[in-house]
Amino acid sequence: MRYLSAVFILLIFLILLYFVPIKIKIKAYKEEKNISLEITTDIFLVNFLTIKIQKENEKEQLDFKIFGIKMYKSEDAQKLNRLNKEKKFSTLDIRYEDFFKIIKLLKDMLKDAIVHKFYLNIKIGLEDAAWTAILSGFLWGIVYQALMPIYNNATFTAAPEVHITPSYGQNMLEGNLICIFKISCGNIIINGIKFVGSLKGR
Repeated sequence: MRYLSAVFILLIFLILLYFVPIKIKIKAYKEEKNISLEITTDIFLVNFLTIKIQKENEKEQLDFKIFGIKMYKSEDAQKLNRLNKEKKFSTLDIRYEDFFKIIKLLKDMLKDAIVHKFYLNIKIGLEDAAWTAILSGFLWGIVYQALMPIYNNATFTAAPEVHITPSYGQNMLEGNLICIFKISCGNIIINGIKFVGSLKGR
Protein backbone atom coordinates (compact mmCIF):
# COMPACT_ATOMS: atom_id res chain seq x y z
CA MET A 1 0.00 0.00 0.00
CA ARG A 2 2.88 2.32 0.82
CA TYR A 3 4.48 1.76 -2.60
CA LEU A 4 1.13 2.29 -4.30
CA SER A 5 0.78 5.64 -2.54
CA ALA A 6 4.29 6.62 -3.64
CA VAL A 7 3.54 5.70 -7.25
CA PHE A 8 0.27 7.65 -7.10
CA ILE A 9 2.03 10.74 -5.72
CA LEU A 10 4.73 10.45 -8.39
CA LEU A 11 2.08 10.15 -11.09
CA ILE A 12 0.28 13.25 -9.82
CA PHE A 13 3.61 15.12 -9.73
CA LEU A 14 4.41 14.16 -13.34
CA ILE A 15 0.95 15.23 -14.50
CA LEU A 16 1.32 18.59 -12.76
CA LEU A 17 4.84 18.97 -14.17
CA TYR A 18 3.47 18.50 -17.68
CA PHE A 19 1.30 21.60 -17.32
CA VAL A 20 3.79 23.70 -15.33
CA PRO A 21 4.44 27.01 -17.11
CA ILE A 22 8.12 27.75 -17.67
CA LYS A 23 9.42 31.24 -18.32
CA ILE A 24 12.57 31.29 -20.45
CA LYS A 25 14.83 34.30 -20.95
CA ILE A 26 17.43 34.28 -23.72
CA LYS A 27 20.08 36.97 -23.97
CA ALA A 28 22.72 36.84 -26.67
CA TYR A 29 25.37 39.38 -27.62
CA LYS A 30 28.18 39.46 -30.16
CA GLU A 31 30.79 42.15 -30.71
CA GLU A 32 33.83 41.39 -32.84
CA LYS A 33 35.28 38.16 -31.35
CA ASN A 34 33.40 38.41 -28.06
CA ILE A 35 30.27 36.27 -27.75
CA SER A 36 27.89 35.91 -24.82
CA LEU A 37 24.81 33.69 -24.49
CA GLU A 38 22.72 33.36 -21.33
CA ILE A 39 19.60 31.23 -20.92
CA THR A 40 17.63 31.34 -17.67
CA THR A 41 14.57 29.26 -16.82
CA ASP A 42 12.08 30.24 -14.12
CA ILE A 43 9.36 28.03 -12.62
CA PHE A 44 6.80 29.85 -10.47
CA LEU A 45 9.10 32.91 -10.28
CA VAL A 46 11.96 30.73 -8.98
CA ASN A 47 15.16 30.51 -11.02
CA PHE A 48 15.46 26.83 -11.87
CA LEU A 49 18.18 26.66 -14.50
CA THR A 50 20.85 29.03 -15.80
CA ILE A 51 23.23 28.32 -18.66
CA LYS A 52 25.84 30.90 -19.63
CA ILE A 53 28.33 30.60 -22.47
CA GLN A 54 30.92 33.32 -22.89
CA LYS A 55 33.86 33.72 -25.23
CA GLU A 56 36.22 36.61 -24.65
CA ASN A 57 39.88 37.14 -25.51
CA GLU A 58 40.10 33.67 -27.12
CA LYS A 59 38.86 32.02 -23.90
CA GLU A 60 35.60 30.11 -23.58
CA GLN A 61 33.62 29.63 -20.40
CA LEU A 62 30.49 27.60 -19.68
CA ASP A 63 28.53 28.00 -16.44
CA PHE A 64 25.68 25.68 -15.46
CA LYS A 65 23.52 26.44 -12.41
CA ILE A 66 20.46 24.76 -10.89
CA PHE A 67 18.49 26.77 -8.32
CA GLY A 68 21.40 29.20 -8.23
CA ILE A 69 23.90 26.49 -7.27
CA LYS A 70 26.83 26.18 -9.63
CA MET A 71 26.85 22.61 -10.92
CA TYR A 72 29.44 22.88 -13.66
CA LYS A 73 32.05 25.34 -14.88
CA SER A 74 34.10 24.47 -17.93
CA GLU A 75 37.77 25.14 -18.41
CA ASP A 76 39.15 26.99 -21.41
CA ALA A 77 38.63 26.00 -25.02
CA GLN A 78 41.99 24.23 -25.34
CA LYS A 79 40.86 21.40 -23.05
CA LEU A 80 37.52 21.13 -24.88
CA ASN A 81 39.35 20.89 -28.20
CA ARG A 82 41.66 18.20 -26.77
CA LEU A 83 38.69 16.20 -25.50
CA ASN A 84 37.07 16.48 -28.92
CA LYS A 85 40.19 15.04 -30.55
CA GLU A 86 40.27 12.21 -28.01
CA LYS A 87 36.56 11.49 -28.71
CA LYS A 88 35.76 12.07 -25.05
CA PHE A 89 33.60 15.09 -25.72
CA SER A 90 30.76 15.04 -28.24
CA THR A 91 28.49 17.85 -29.38
CA LEU A 92 25.11 17.69 -31.08
CA ASP A 93 25.75 17.60 -34.81
CA ILE A 94 23.25 19.89 -36.53
CA ARG A 95 23.54 19.65 -40.30
CA TYR A 96 22.17 21.93 -43.00
CA GLU A 97 19.39 19.48 -43.86
CA ASP A 98 18.15 19.72 -40.26
CA PHE A 99 17.15 23.37 -40.79
CA PHE A 100 13.56 22.49 -41.68
CA LYS A 101 13.38 20.09 -38.72
CA ILE A 102 14.37 22.97 -36.45
CA ILE A 103 11.71 25.21 -38.02
CA LYS A 104 9.07 22.51 -37.46
CA LEU A 105 10.31 22.08 -33.88
CA LEU A 106 9.83 25.80 -33.27
CA LYS A 107 6.32 25.68 -34.70
CA ASP A 108 5.33 22.75 -32.46
CA MET A 109 7.01 24.07 -29.32
CA LEU A 110 5.60 27.57 -29.62
CA LYS A 111 1.98 26.50 -29.87
CA ASP A 112 0.17 28.23 -27.00
CA ALA A 113 3.43 29.95 -26.01
CA ILE A 114 3.33 33.55 -24.78
CA VAL A 115 6.16 35.83 -25.90
CA HIS A 116 6.59 38.79 -23.55
CA LYS A 117 9.53 40.38 -25.35
CA PHE A 118 11.43 39.85 -28.58
CA TYR A 119 14.21 42.32 -29.36
CA LEU A 120 16.83 41.86 -32.06
CA ASN A 121 19.39 44.49 -33.02
CA ILE A 122 22.04 43.75 -35.65
CA LYS A 123 24.70 46.07 -37.00
CA ILE A 124 26.44 44.82 -40.10
CA GLY A 125 28.83 46.41 -42.55
CA LEU A 126 31.39 45.92 -45.28
CA GLU A 127 33.90 48.33 -46.74
CA ASP A 128 31.94 48.42 -50.00
CA ALA A 129 28.68 50.36 -49.58
CA ALA A 130 26.84 48.46 -52.33
CA TRP A 131 27.66 45.06 -50.83
CA THR A 132 26.66 46.37 -47.40
CA ALA A 133 23.21 47.31 -48.72
CA ILE A 134 22.80 43.93 -50.44
CA LEU A 135 23.90 42.06 -47.32
CA SER A 136 21.51 44.06 -45.12
CA GLY A 137 18.58 43.26 -47.41
CA PHE A 138 19.54 39.58 -47.50
CA LEU A 139 19.73 39.54 -43.70
CA TRP A 140 16.27 41.09 -43.44
CA GLY A 141 14.93 38.23 -45.54
CA ILE A 142 16.57 35.60 -43.32
CA VAL A 143 15.28 37.21 -40.12
CA TYR A 144 11.77 37.49 -41.58
CA GLN A 145 11.71 33.81 -42.57
CA ALA A 146 12.98 32.78 -39.13
CA LEU A 147 10.59 35.04 -37.21
CA MET A 148 7.37 34.25 -39.08
CA PRO A 149 6.95 30.67 -37.68
CA ILE A 150 7.33 32.12 -34.19
CA TYR A 151 4.94 35.00 -34.85
CA ASN A 152 2.27 32.76 -36.40
CA ASN A 153 2.33 30.10 -33.67
CA ALA A 154 2.89 32.11 -30.48
CA THR A 155 0.99 34.90 -28.75
CA PHE A 156 2.91 38.16 -28.49
CA THR A 157 2.02 40.53 -25.64
CA ALA A 158 4.06 43.24 -27.40
CA ALA A 159 5.10 43.69 -31.00
CA PRO A 160 8.53 42.20 -31.78
CA GLU A 161 11.33 44.70 -32.32
CA VAL A 162 13.82 43.98 -35.09
CA HIS A 163 16.53 46.45 -36.10
CA ILE A 164 19.11 45.78 -38.80
CA THR A 165 21.45 48.74 -39.24
CA PRO A 166 23.94 48.88 -42.12
CA SER A 167 27.34 50.32 -41.26
CA TYR A 168 29.05 51.57 -44.38
CA GLY A 169 32.79 51.73 -44.84
CA GLN A 170 33.83 49.18 -42.21
CA ASN A 171 33.80 45.43 -41.69
CA MET A 172 31.69 44.69 -38.65
CA LEU A 173 29.04 42.39 -37.24
CA GLU A 174 27.40 43.12 -33.90
CA GLY A 175 24.22 41.61 -32.57
CA ASN A 176 22.02 41.79 -29.50
CA LEU A 177 19.08 39.44 -28.84
CA ILE A 178 16.62 39.42 -25.95
CA CYS A 179 13.74 36.93 -25.98
CA ILE A 180 11.44 36.28 -23.02
CA PHE A 181 8.63 33.75 -23.40
CA LYS A 182 6.48 31.35 -21.38
CA ILE A 183 5.78 27.77 -22.41
CA SER A 184 4.55 24.57 -20.77
CA CYS A 185 7.09 22.02 -19.55
CA GLY A 186 5.29 19.16 -21.29
CA ASN A 187 5.51 20.90 -24.65
CA ILE A 188 9.29 21.17 -24.34
CA ILE A 189 9.73 17.54 -23.24
CA ILE A 190 7.58 15.95 -25.95
CA ASN A 191 8.88 18.02 -28.87
CA GLY A 192 12.46 17.83 -27.62
CA ILE A 193 12.29 14.02 -27.59
CA LYS A 194 10.81 14.01 -31.10
CA PHE A 195 13.55 16.32 -32.40
CA VAL A 196 16.44 14.34 -30.88
CA GLY A 197 14.87 11.12 -32.18
CA SER A 198 14.66 12.56 -35.70
CA LEU A 199 18.37 13.47 -35.55
CA LYS A 200 19.39 9.99 -34.41
CA GLY A 201 17.29 8.34 -37.10
CA ARG A 202 18.69 10.28 -40.02
